[in-house]
Amino acid sequence: MQIEKTTEVWEYDGSFYGFLTIVYHAFKKKQFPEIILTPDTAVESLLLSHWISTDTALAHKMYKRLLTRLRQENSQFIIDGFYCSLKEKERFLLDAIQIALESKDLLLNHLGHPSILALQNALKSLFGEVHLFTGFIRFEYIGELLYSTIAPKHFSLPYLCPHFAKRYPQEMIMIYDETHRLLGIIEHGEISFIENSEPPTFHTKESEQEIQDYWRSFLQAITIQERKNERAQLSHLPKRYRHHMVDFN
Repeated sequence: MQIEKTTEVWEYDGSFYGFLTIVYHAFKKKQFPEIILTPDTAVESLLLSHWISTDTALAHKMYKRLLTRLRQENSQFIIDGFYCSLKEKERFLLDAIQIALESKDLLLNHLGHPSILALQNALKSLFGEVHLFTGFIRFEYIGELLYSTIAPKHFSLPYLCPHFAKRYPQEMIMIYDETHRLLGIIEHGEISFIENSEPPTFHTKESEQEIQDYWRSFLQAITIQERKNERAQLSHLPKRYRHHMVDFN
């Protein structure tokens, strides 16, 4: 399939269905834009862009078509790649889809292509972040509810929730992603999300506050000041994960 590389600048709403609408127009026209912007990135750009409105029905058809025509591993690579925090990811994903359609080979066998390599590195960062959050996240009891706030770099919450749904199948859990304004709700193993959400407001009970105070006192008591190694600590627990950890509050 011959695809013309143009100097056009397209803009869309930043949603996954919005991106699939971009994919439809790009392959229908057999033209890839040079730059794809979202409302967030458009603020930083002085370029004039062509707005592509999200067509939900069309995007759904495109999604089903990609699932049918692509290998399962490649379609998952593209879906996961969309949720990475990566500059120009949409343009890289168009290249990935073209390669997957033409070669029928695993995209991971094309790491020599700059777009595939960039996406693979971003995926490593995404799944690495998810893995770290499984250990760094801190919950507090709000009545019968377990609640936590995180600030991930990537769109990690949908990948994180299944871990806690499996680990605490009998619990009611809420996790709020303040970076992407996404609220994850886990109720007895069932997962749902509320997008564009404000953080829920709770009043921490005295019993929970006492537990947190005891935990801090315990950590302080067992710390041997002479053996503190800030550099080693930073390598195991970067500062960006500490803001919502009761251990450091």
